[in-house]
Amino acid sequence: MKTILSSMFGLVLFGVASLSTAGEPDGMTQHRHRGTAGVIDVMTQNQYLGADLAPLLEAATSGGPFDPAAFNNALVEALKKIAATTPAERVRALAEEIERRKPDVVGLQEAFKFECQGIGCDDPAIRDAFTDHLQNTEEALREKYVVAGKVTNLKVDNIPFWLNGDPDDHPTTFLSIADRDAILVRASLPTQKVKVHCRRSDWRSEDGCNYEARLELPIPTPSGPIALVRGFLAVDVTVKGWQYRVFNTHLEQRLLANPFDPRPLQVRQADEFVGTVLATWSRWDGFSKTVIVVGDINSDPRDPKITLPDGQQVMTPYQIFTSTDLTDVWTMRPHPKLGSTCCQAEELTNGRSELYERIDMIFSLPRPSQVRDVKLLGNKKRDKTDPPPHGGLWPSDHAALAATLKFK
Repeated sequence: MKTILSSMFGLVLFGVASLSTAGEPDGMTQHRHRGTAGVIDVMTQNQYLGADLAPLLEAATSGGPFDPAAFNNALVEALKKIAATTPAERVRALAEEIERRKPDVVGLQEAFKFECQGIGCDDPAIRDAFTDHLQNTEEALREKYVVAGKVTNLKVDNIPFWLNGDPDDHPTTFLSIADRDAILVRASLPTQKVKVHCRRSDWRSEDGCNYEARLELPIPTPSGPIALVRGFLAVDVTVKGWQYRVFNTHLEQRLLANPFDPRPLQVRQADEFVGTVLATWSRWDGFSKTVIVVGDINSDPRDPKITLPDGQQVMTPYQIFTSTDLTDVWTMRPHPKLGSTCCQAEELTNGRSELYERIDMIFSLPRPSQVRDVKLLGNKKRDKTDPPPHGGLWPSDHAALAATLKFK
């Protein structure tokens, strides 16, 4: 891993990896942008599932034999927390952020779908957990935006659980979970999906790829063991005659339940993703496609280098991104402040904003000639859901990030 970026950057950027490495959409004409300027408004929004899953992972990976009762109790508690954050109501508030901003393209992360089958699904303590963030977002936007592409990450079907007491005394209920990342595009804009290159064909998911680096968990389910999977996707969109390739991703978080250290896994994901992004762009073929990357990279610019188990120090995901020609557009603000995008309290009831780190990003290649109106959204008290009866909730534990980019 000591050559994670040096070799990849040298190979990809100097032409060994061609445009075809990442795939081209059928019928998309390549234009040489001469004598015109392109302006696009982009946004990234993490919708937040509604609970911290660390206690659930700890119950599943305590070091001893798998304890079904402990896992069940942690799962039910997580569902109660998710239900308490009223995800359907929060998604409407997140959709309102999009409507007010009117971006051309939006990258969504943590667009979860929770489904329930069984007698216990209507229990008041958990029933509000069962929603489809992506479907609710589409409905709230009333056909003004379309889902141009999506990738399914975590997907587990028919996890058995029971609500109270001994499972022998209560009917079993079944939970299915899907975590999606998606790209929304204004309905009036020409858009095409991009068949991005996946490292293994069986890791293709919907319109994108799942990362080769993932964490396998020893949790038995009817569908087999659970894996923590992340992914990425891309679409091509034309705004006023200017073509853009927009990528969206969500890297693994930095902290998980013991004994897992996901940071080396993060580095491998960032390496795979940046290699794919750079392979879509070349300086020497007479055409420079404008590439935009949005997403939650779970890496703050202030993070120190990562020490691997063998003692080797490697770059963080943010350092991998910015060591290439990718530009972090937040840094082009006239007076850049920290711009923290994460994280509010788990239950979203905190009065004042508690955002403390910048992990939601917009990058571009080439560097924009101008960055206009780059700002955070959903980080003000006025953005909370309706105050009564509990003082309102933050729409997400993340703030959204939006920027208007100009290219010459």
